[in-house]
Amino acid sequence: MNVKTLQVKDLRWVNVVKPTNEEIEYLRKNFSFHPLDLNDCLSSPAQRPNLDKYTDYMFMILLFPVFDRKTREIKPSEVDFFIGKDYLVTVHQDNLPPLIDLFELCSANEQAKDKYLQEGVEKLLFTILNSLFLYCYPMLDHVSMDIAQLENKIFSGNEKKTVREITVIRRNITSFRRIMQTHKNVLKKLTRSYDSSVFKLNGLKLYFEQLIEDSKDIWDTLQGFKEGIETLQQTNESLISFRINDIIKTLTIISALVLPVYVTASIFGLMKGYFPVLGETHNFWLPLALCFGSALSMYWFMKKKNMLK
Repeated sequence: MNVKTLQVKDLRWVNVVKPTNEEIEYLRKNFSFHPLDLNDCLSSPAQRPNLDKYTDYMFMILLFPVFDRKTREIKPSEVDFFIGKDYLVTVHQDNLPPLIDLFELCSANEQAKDKYLQEGVEKLLFTILNSLFLYCYPMLDHVSMDIAQLENKIFSGNEKKTVREITVIRRNITSFRRIMQTHKNVLKKLTRSYDSSVFKLNGLKLYFEQLIEDSKDIWDTLQGFKEGIETLQQTNESLISFRINDIIKTLTIISALVLPVYVTASIFGLMKGYFPVLGETHNFWLPLALCFGSALSMYWFMKKKNMLK
């Protein structure tokens, strides 16, 4: 089974990785969790962040972003928390480095285990959540750099090549926003439970309020990214439209200049039997001169009307 347990004094941290029916059955036998909560641990795709309160425990679902380097896509990863008076059960898919590293550190180092577990379930929960929120900031910096590089590409004349890049960045921002949008409300609901028999914040209320501020800061940053990428997309589309209009204008001017030449040549081709001069030697130069003159006249007319600007 993918179930590991750490214990200091009266506090247990049970870490469940990539849960299957076997792991869920273990939790069912060893804890009095609601069947719907256990089923939520197996559900796919990830659940909406939420907090449910019971008499002897609380069940919290949170989502955190994970960046896939191969597809360059930000995806949600679910973490389920069963919060009891003397235990904390975490259920996840083993793809969040902060949570993995913290559990491995406590497993390998007795001092770290005592540091994070001996002060109660509230301190342990804060440590886990704080590390997961801090994990979001480098990802925000990465998105910010992508936007800055995209802006340079747009104004360097690579409008068409940046269309796909805009789509990738906008998709990641949208996914990031969807992941983080309810964290603040869930954490507020958690802090309002500080006086319950299960969850007592004691001197940690300010710490959890700081987590709420962190979630708000992340959301505000993502809102700025959303507005920025939408502005860049509109700018890019405007530049592409301008270039297309410029090309169409150039082709129209060329067509207008060629039209009188085509008409003149067609007239001479149809009426050559009525123009004796065309049968003489060097008769090629007269039609050519007339064609050139008609094109020049059209050019002069368009220039006079300011149609070439």
